[in-house]
Amino acid sequence: MKRRAQLIMFLLAVGYYVGCAPVEFNKDNNCGANCVSVNGKKEYRYAVTPNSGKVDILFVDDNSGSMSFEQNAIANRFSTFIATLDSKNIDYRIGIITTDVSGGSNPARAINRNGALQDGRLIEFSNSFPSHSGTGLYYITPATANKTALFANTIRRPETLTCEAFLANNPSAGQTSSAYQANCPSPDESGIYAANMTVQNNPNGFIRSDAHLAIVFIGDEDERSSLYHQTASYALAVADLPQALINKVEATYPGKSLKMHSIIVRPGALTVSPQEASNRFAMINAGGGVNASYAPQTFFSGGDAGCLNIQSNQTNGVLGSYGYLYALATRLTGGVEGDICASDYGSQLANIGDNIGESFAQRTLYCANPGQIDLQTPMVTFTPANNGNAYSISGNIIHFNPNLAPGTQAYLQYTCPE
Repeated sequence: MKRRAQLIMFLLAVGYYVGCAPVEFNKDNNCGANCVSVNGKKEYRYAVTPNSGKVDILFVDDNSGSMSFEQNAIANRFSTFIATLDSKNIDYRIGIITTDVSGGSNPARAINRNGALQDGRLIEFSNSFPSHSGTGLYYITPATANKTALFANTIRRPETLTCEAFLANNPSAGQTSSAYQANCPSPDESGIYAANMTVQNNPNGFIRSDAHLAIVFIGDEDERSSLYHQTASYALAVADLPQALINKVEATYPGKSLKMHSIIVRPGALTVSPQEASNRFAMINAGGGVNASYAPQTFFSGGDAGCLNIQSNQTNGVLGSYGYLYALATRLTGGVEGDICASDYGSQLANIGDNIGESFAQRTLYCANPGQIDLQTPMVTFTPANNGNAYSISGNIIHFNPNLAPGTQAYLQYTCPE
C-alpha cells in the first residue's frame, strides 16, 4: 500500500512537471514591439485606444522625369479629397515628400534643392508654380487658407518638368552623366524607403502620436524602378519593404493605426497571401544576388498591361513598371489601391478620403485570420467591460462596432503563423 501511494505521488509529480514545463519563448526581431515567438507561432499582446479624430496624411510623390501628367491629375482633383475629409470633420495634417533618397550617385544638388527634396523631408508648400514661392508651411490643416491651391502648387514638381524637357531633347542621356544629374532628380524611386525616413525623423513635428497615419504613394514605377529582381545593383534594402515600414511605425508610435494607399500601375491579383508575398520580397536579394524564383511576377497575376504600356510611352527613355511593393503595402494595411491611368482621379481620391474616415473604427492586425492563443484567453478584452462594444475580423482588419469611445480600451491577444 505504501509503495502504491509512493507510485501515485511520483506519477502526479511527473504530470505536474510535464504540465508546467516551460514553454519555449524566443524573441523574434521581425515580430515588432508587441510580439514574442512561442512554439513556432508569433503571439501578439497589446492595447488599442480610441482614435482622436486626427489623421496625418503623407503624400509620397514620384518626382522623377515621367510624372507631370499624373501630378497634374492629382492637383486638379484634390478638392474632392479635401471635401471628403471636411465632410467628416476630421482634424488632418497633409504633407508631401518625394521618392528621392540620397546616395553616392545621387547627392544633394540644385535640382533637388540641395537635399531639401530628399530623404523623407517635407516639402515646403508653395504659393506659385512652377517657380517656388515659399510659405513657411510644411503641412496644411483644415484652417489653412487656400489649401487646394497650395497643394496643387506643391504636388506638381518643377524638377519633374525640367527633367522631362531635358529627356525630350536628350533621349539617350545616361543617368550618371553630368547633364542628366544637373537636370533630373533621382530616377531610382524609393517611396517606401523615404516614408521610413519620415517616420523615423518626423520632420517639422508632422506626425502626432495620437493621430491615425495615412500614407499615399503616387508613382508610375515600383520601388527601385522594379529593377531589384533584375540586377543586384538595385537590391532591396530592408527599408524598401512594406513590412519594415509597418514595423517602423509600430516601434516608433506603439498602437498607432496605419493605412497605406497607392495610385499605381496595378499589378493584378496575388496568388499567395500578403504575408507570404512579404516573405518572398525579403528573399529576392538575400545573399547579395537576385533570386529569380522569388521575383514578383511569380506571385502576382493579371496586371494592367494596357496601363503599363501607356506609362512606358509617356517620356523618352523612361519605362513604367507594375507597382508591386506599393500594392503590397496597400493590401497589408487595408488601404485603397488606385489606378494611375484613370482618366479622372476624383473618385479614387474620394475613396481614399472615405477609407481614412472609416479608419477610426478599424485597426490593422499583424496577419490575416489570426488565431486564439488558447481557449482561456479571449482575443479581445474591452475595458470597461459590458459597455456595448463588439468587434469583427475580416482578413487582417479588426472593426470595432461602435467605434471605441473615449476612456475605452481594447486589449488584443492573438497568434500569427511564423
